Amino acid sequence: MRVLVISNDLVDGFGVPVAAPGLRAMGLAEGLTAHGHDVSLAVPEDVLGLLFGSDIPEPPNGVHVVAPPKLMAHISEVEAEVVVFINSNLSPHLQRADGVHFVYDLFAPKVLEGLASKNGGRPFADIAAEKERALALADEVWVNGERKMGYALGWLLRDGVDHHRTHEFAKPSLRDAQVAEMLCLVEMPVPLPPGIRADDAVGSQASGVRLGIAGYAQLWSSLSEVAPGHEILVQSGHELHALLPQHWAGSPGQGPKSALPSQTIMHEGPLAFDEFGRWVQSMDAMVDLFEPSAERTFAMITRSAVALRLGVPLIHAVDSEISDLISAYNAGWVLDPGDIDGWNRVAQEVADPALLLQKREGAKRVSVERLSPEASLATAATRLHVGQ
Repeated sequence: MRVLVISNDLVDGFGVPVAAPGLRAMGLAEGLTAHGHDVSLAVPEDVLGLLFGSDIPEPPNGVHVVAPPKLMAHISEVEAEVVVFINSNLSPHLQRADGVHFVYDLFAPKVLEGLASKNGGRPFADIAAEKERALALADEVWVNGERKMGYALGWLLRDGVDHHRTHEFAKPSLRDAQVAEMLCLVEMPVPLPPGIRADDAVGSQASGVRLGIAGYAQLWSSLSEVAPGHEILVQSGHELHALLPQHWAGSPGQGPKSALPSQTIMHEGPLAFDEFGRWVQSMDAMVDLFEPSAERTFAMITRSAVALRLGVPLIHAVDSEISDLISAYNAGWVLDPGDIDGWNRVAQEVADPALLLQKREGAKRVSVERLSPEASLATAATRLHVGQ
C-alpha cells in the first residue's frame, strides 16, 4: 500500500540532529518499507523555515517538505492510501478523505509532558481538544508502548472524541464500535545509523568503566539537583561522560549540567547520527536518571531506546516502558533514583566484565527483537495489508 508518514519534526538528511519524533517517523517508514509498503515521509515546512529561513536544503530521497495547510493536497498528490501522523500537532490541517485510512501515532503522552513541565506547558484544554480531534479522525491508533495502551483507550472514550467523530467527520459513533480493536501496539522502531550495527557495541576497551549520559533535556524529564546515583558512580572511580546539546528550537529545558557531579566529562554536541551512534557504543553503559513523574512512568524514553538499539546496556533509574524491557531481557540495571545501596551495588557490578557482557548481550537481543523497525512494525504492517 502507498503510505505517507507525517512527522511533526525533522528527519535525518537535513544536516541537523534528529529529535525523538523525527526518529520515530524514520523508524516507522523503515519498518513499513521492510514489510512491503510503498512509503514516503513528509516534514513540516515551517519547522525547516525556523532553522534555515528561505534557504531550505534539498530534502533526502523519499522525504517531502510540505506546508501544513497543504497537507491534504499533498496526500492527494502522492495518492496515499494510508496516512500515519505522529502526535496531534499537525492534525488541525487534516480532514477525512475518501479512500484514505488515517492512523494516529500516539508517540508521546503530550498532556503529561505539559502537566509535568515546570512552566505548565500548553494549556491542558488546548492539547486535549487537539488530541480529541486527531483521535476522532483516526481509523486506527498506534501506541508507543504497552503501558500507554490503557492511556490511549481512555482518550478514545472521551465524549469530545465521539462528538468530533460524528459531527465533524460523519463517522459512526465509537459507542457502536469495538474501540479497543482500534489500538495497535507499535513499540519504538529505532533505525540504525548508516554503517553501524548493534554488534559493534564493545564499550570503552580500556581499564576504566565509561558511563554515558546523552540527549536533549526537557522540562518534564530533567533533574533539579545533583543525584546521589551520579555521585556514587564517579566516587567509585568510573568515568561519567555527558553529551547534552541544545535542541534546535531552543527548548528551555536545558540545564542538567548543574545537576551533574563536577567530575563529569562534558562533550560538545550535537553530533551527526552516525557520530552519535559511535559515541554511545564507546560507553560501557548509558545512565538514564530522571525525577519520577507520571510522564516518565508512561514514556518510551527515546534516548534509552536508542542506547538499547545500539547494543549498549542501561543503568535506568526510573519506572518506565524502558525499565520493563531492561528487566525482561537482563539488558542493564533498574533501580530507584534514591536507592543508595542499589547505586553502590550497581557501581560494583558494572565493573565486572562477565556481568557487563551479559547485560550487553541482553541489550543486543532487545535491539533485534523489540526495537528494530522490522520487528516493531510487524503487527501494524500486517493489519494494513489485511485492509487492502
